[in-house]
Amino acid sequence: MASTPLTSTAEEKRAALRARLSGVAARDETAERYRRHANPYIARMLDGLGIDVHYVRGEGTRLYDGAGNEYLDFAGAYGALPFGHNPPQMWKAISAVQESGEPSITLPSVLGASALLAERLATVAPGHLDQVWQCNSGAEAVEAALKLARAATGRQLVVSTRNSFHGKTLGALSATGRPRYQTPFGAPSAGFHHIPFGDPRALERIFDEHPDDIAAFIVEPVQGEGGIVPAPPGYLSTARELCTRYGAKLIVDEVQTGLGRTGRMFACEHHGVVPDIMPLAKALGGGMVPIGAVVFGEDSLTEDFGLRHTSTFGGNAFCSRVGVGAVDLLTADDQALVRQVAQRGEYLLTGLREIASRHPELVADVRGQGLLLGVQLSDDPDLHAQQGLFRSLADQEGLAGFLCGYLLRNEGIRLAPAYFANSVLRVEPPLNVTEADCDTLLGALDRGLNVIERGDSARFFAHLLPASERPAPREDDGQVSGVTRAERLRPRDGEPRWAFIAHPTDLASYESYDSRLQLPGEQVRVLFDRMNQCRNVDTAAAMLVGRCRVETDTGESSYGEVFALPYGAQRLLDMPSAKSAALVQEAVDDAVARGAQLVGLGAYTSVITANATALRNVQVPVTTGNAYTVAAAVDGLEEAARQQDIELAEACCVVLGGAGAIGLASSLLLAEKVGRLVLVGNPANRARSERRLAAALESVVGHLMQADDVPQAGSLAQAVLRRTASGASTQEITAELVEQGLLTTSVDAEAVLPDGDLVLAATSTPDQLIQPELVKRAAAVCDVSQPPNVGPQLKAARPDLRVVAGGLVRMPGGRHLGIDFGVPSGVTYACTAETMIIAHRLHDPVVSHGDKLSVDLVRMLRDEARKLGYRLYLPTETDQERQGGLSS
Repeated sequence: MASTPLTSTAEEKRAALRARLSGVAARDETAERYRRHANPYIARMLDGLGIDVHYVRGEGTRLYDGAGNEYLDFAGAYGALPFGHNPPQMWKAISAVQESGEPSITLPSVLGASALLAERLATVAPGHLDQVWQCNSGAEAVEAALKLARAATGRQLVVSTRNSFHGKTLGALSATGRPRYQTPFGAPSAGFHHIPFGDPRALERIFDEHPDDIAAFIVEPVQGEGGIVPAPPGYLSTARELCTRYGAKLIVDEVQTGLGRTGRMFACEHHGVVPDIMPLAKALGGGMVPIGAVVFGEDSLTEDFGLRHTSTFGGNAFCSRVGVGAVDLLTADDQALVRQVAQRGEYLLTGLREIASRHPELVADVRGQGLLLGVQLSDDPDLHAQQGLFRSLADQEGLAGFLCGYLLRNEGIRLAPAYFANSVLRVEPPLNVTEADCDTLLGALDRGLNVIERGDSARFFAHLLPASERPAPREDDGQVSGVTRAERLRPRDGEPRWAFIAHPTDLASYESYDSRLQLPGEQVRVLFDRMNQCRNVDTAAAMLVGRCRVETDTGESSYGEVFALPYGAQRLLDMPSAKSAALVQEAVDDAVARGAQLVGLGAYTSVITANATALRNVQVPVTTGNAYTVAAAVDGLEEAARQQDIELAEACCVVLGGAGAIGLASSLLLAEKVGRLVLVGNPANRARSERRLAAALESVVGHLMQADDVPQAGSLAQAVLRRTASGASTQEITAELVEQGLLTTSVDAEAVLPDGDLVLAATSTPDQLIQPELVKRAAAVCDVSQPPNVGPQLKAARPDLRVVAGGLVRMPGGRHLGIDFGVPSGVTYACTAETMIIAHRLHDPVVSHGDKLSVDLVRMLRDEARKLGYRLYLPTETDQERQGGLSS
């Protein structure tokens, strides 16, 4: 069994496999052809998970790629490989067709091979099911089953279960119980109703409510794509009794479970139930050809169906002969293979449960029947105490998919997650899998879970990096310390709930996200980009990176969840605006669905949504964080000026990004105290910037004209107040101040930075605009841009400057959030703090939203922050330098 220690030879073989796999090109010519011309979306998903292998040969339970690497196949084509790859018996059936010269497609005529297959199926089918209609796939078989039921009963309503999967044609998709897969295609069509799976009371209610309307109840005896969930005892018996009582047809979908998969010829036999209609497919093709069939009783056959539901390729001789061969193999020696499946399934189930017992925190459940088994991984992010990829993937039910990639690339084991239940590993090998094969799988899975349990993300994700950039493998001593569970934070009754949406802003941010990767930021970004290619349609756009409880100096508390988009600032800027805004919209919607009563945006999540104005139909307040960022930035710049002995009243203040929301609001407040003000815009669109800057100048003047009390008025404010008293208009005063040089604009930062005694950077550009040679001697510089406009070389090259990372505040009581934002312990960004502050005003939420920020809002939030215990943070020389993080 899997608990047997591995020999050194086994370890050497695994090491050799990893070495060979590392040399396989990430994308060969075939993969690129597939991406360009077949299915780019599937290609990206395969690449993201690391399962983008092109197999060139298959034999039994083994597959081989072009480099000769061997893989043990426990995915089994979702049940379509009953006898493994290239079974000799199936090739014999195919060769017999060629040798006989039998024509394959002869409609209209008597189809001899089709009739023989129908007879074989009728012989093994349960009860009175002796009619067979053939087609080309499981979805077609389900379509036929639905039409059979409606024609036989004269009714239209079809009842199915949630999380079921019945196929992807329109009728089969309508019966499928997963709205996310239906909606884009206009499904479900009229006449379909979905109820909870395994709930007999729900089934009784729907029949009571529609006693004369239900044509059929369609159900899987084991929900495959829904997570390998067997029907509970008595459920199918209840369904049989209700369908009989109300004159409806019971359709048991055995497309995946039929023909030996569960250890009986048909899964319904475990329940002692005979359906009216039974779709089949997958195993019927022997792993070689596409074929489906519907087996039903004569009481379900009507003239309408018999004459009006036909198929050009259904019942062709080629596929029928292979189908006969498959049934013969399954029934040989009194169904010896099927009986072996029951034994092998029990062996494998026992082994998987032993593994689960060794990893009780990681494996939530093991279930299934025969050789259709599911291993459900926990989706609790608190199992992974440290911030990082394991925690985020667990929360998004994405860990199982990446475990499949790890096992494929490091152990040569092929598995797949369930389609609708991404946290479930589907274990579905060929029916003739050996006990030794099972032991190989069990050992590999145990080792893979050990890697996760140790939090060894460097080993786990290494195969997703180019071979030249992978970290050197560390020695594996086989010791497992066990999962370190994070504190189980949960919202308290009545406690305000907020969420914050952030993203990595620079390479240091990527590096800090998961320190156990042991990779520089550039390589982490490459890893993130590849992983994000496989984002499932059911997966959230942003990753949960932490939960926290904030306790204020007033004794109040709030509960928050922090999410991060997997894209850096430049990537978000380079995307089409509609796409980037949609990512934020999805993240906000997900946060609200999780219970957030307020959502805050950080850094470029605000920029790319036009300061939240592009978001639609959000049911809770959304704040950009800009207002309190302004308060902290102005306070920070003034404190830096004090430390530099700069007299504000005569100082020249340069504001980079002066026409933006943060830059303009900061300029309004600074204009009250400084001597001169220079607003700098973006040179990329000079005409637009000049218009916005001109409007910003008038806003500054208008603000000063309306100021009732400016006790520390600088030269600029005094000049405005004097001219206001004389009755001059805003436009006149603005023109005079521009002429005097007290209020100016520019789109050339390099030209005006040398004049600035005070410099405030508040741009939305990821460039490092403030170079050492540009800044005036002994100036005070405050940077609130994310990514920063100040590069790390400025402090080193210019010790005469006082440079502060604006927008940083101390948490109440200096308490650590437990989330790595790349700032010192007990410190957070002002925009994050704004969300926390407003959370205590949910009775009267006032948020920063749009391009224009109210100065009154800035001052109100500053006062609220002080009351709650937030304080300006200015690092000393002994404070730890910023390491980078998920920034706001």
